[in-house]
Amino acid sequence: MLPGEAVMSFLNLCECFSCNELWVKEFNSPDTKLKENIPIVDNNYVFELNVLNEVLLSLTSKEHDCLYLTGPSGCGKTSLVQQIAARLGWGVEQLTLCGKSDIDDLIGHSSLRRGNLCFEYGPLVRAMRFGEILLLNEIDLMPPADLAVLNDVLEGRPLTVSANLGEVIKPHRDFRVVATANSKGSGDRRGFYNGVRLQNQAFLDRWRFIEMTYPSVRAESVILKKCCTNLPEETLNRLLKLAVELRRDSNEEEITSVTSLSAPFSTRSLIRVASIFEQCSDFVEPSRIIDMGFGSRLPAVEREYVKRLCADIFGNEAFQEKCAAQEKTQTESVADKGRIKKSVRRSTKKK
Repeated sequence: MLPGEAVMSFLNLCECFSCNELWVKEFNSPDTKLKENIPIVDNNYVFELNVLNEVLLSLTSKEHDCLYLTGPSGCGKTSLVQQIAARLGWGVEQLTLCGKSDIDDLIGHSSLRRGNLCFEYGPLVRAMRFGEILLLNEIDLMPPADLAVLNDVLEGRPLTVSANLGEVIKPHRDFRVVATANSKGSGDRRGFYNGVRLQNQAFLDRWRFIEMTYPSVRAESVILKKCCTNLPEETLNRLLKLAVELRRDSNEEEITSVTSLSAPFSTRSLIRVASIFEQCSDFVEPSRIIDMGFGSRLPAVEREYVKRLCADIFGNEAFQEKCAAQEKTQTESVADKGRIKKSVRRSTKKK
């Protein structure tokens, strides 16, 4: 070890993720300076082993590969990176991009502070200096010409900040770049994600791509059990069946029929619907709950199709029987109160 060189400690990844089937077993502990940038561990989070292995393989690569996570809305791209970083104690600089994002949003800008002109670093520079993960969400919404500023950085070269007197920022050994997007940089043919842009192929060539999809039925079952602890097992299983059917209807290459949905039923939507079930399934019918959590965003024809599919999976008989039982109980309760009042009046008259 050279004089002044920091002592490197190693993390046992199998212990960090409570899994013995990881491809990478250990990794040097990130030297995070800004502890407040380390995400909070979500103990209810469920990892998909295949995707976890691929992401860890990229993050621990000696080549410091930049990672591009692509997949449908709500499949857990951002939360996956955050929860991996949380368990590794790795700081994250997160920025959600849009069509109006520019270079200054990444690098920084000059500002007036207490009468003095100073340069405020952006998330890219901070991540490079402090050895953090730069997490760029919705990267395919940003203009490709502005993203070209990242080309040298993605290859591990220093960044020259022209706006700050040509300051040169050298990348920390723990600096990584992860991007998330709904497309692979080639646009969106289906029209699900308006605003997605065609990206420069030279830019895309600098990334390692991982395609994500929604978690397996087994994984989503575990997720729902952790998020909605009071959800009945029967309702949970029917919701999972509904998710499978709806995703089959929205996974076609092109919208060709009524049953080709124009919006994806994401894991995020599934959790939302399950939480509403947990709140009011005793007095609101299933089709109304699913309409509140998902169906109301769809065009009329698709919305009606989702209601019919819901009726096929959940049925209305059980709900109607439950409502009838509740009405009977309420009627009996009212009748009992009426008899008590009559009894009190009679006893009063006798006195």
